Amino acid sequence: MPLGLSNMESVTADIQEQEMEWVEVSPGSYFKALTIHVPTNTVAYAFKMDKGAPDFPSHFHICRAMSFTVEGEFGYREGENMVQQGMFSYEATGSFHTPYSVSGFQSRGIFESDSNVLLENHEGPDPASDVISQLTVQDFIDIAGPLTHIVHADGTVSGDSFKYDFSGSLAADLFKSRVG
Repeated sequence: MPLGLSNMESVTADIQEQEMEWVEVSPGSYFKALTIHVPTNTVAYAFKMDKGAPDFPSHFHICRAMSFTVEGEFGYREGENMVQQGMFSYEATGSFHTPYSVSGFQSRGIFESDSNVLLENHEGPDPASDVISQLTVQDFIDIAGPLTHIVHADGTVSGDSFKYDFSGSLAADLFKSRVG
């Protein structure tokens, strides 16, 4: 799916993530919605699990996920590898796993999907188990705080983060002429 780069946006944002509140989405598991780009079903997020928290729901990735672990470590019940602080992870569309953490962890990452559905949560650690919920782009809009940078489907932008509008600049004109 093309990202629509020829439809240039003109607002760049800097998000003060440390000033945002964590939102509990599952017992002991929390997200922050950093930026949401509705036209491309892309969400930048912060995620954490408390030390000894219950497993995050087993889920299928309907999206691609890329994340960097900034603190602690976690693993998947379906494997033996532990993702430690400083490691980068790529989770392919269609992967199925059950995240857990003994020590607790934090990561920063990006979900990107061909639809507004990002994850399909299951009843148990079996991919044939019943679907109990979905995590969607709208769910991130629902937990977004005032600092979350959101590009809406109609191209409007919201959020109280620092913004720089470069529309009408020489750089904008040159870029448009190259991709337009």
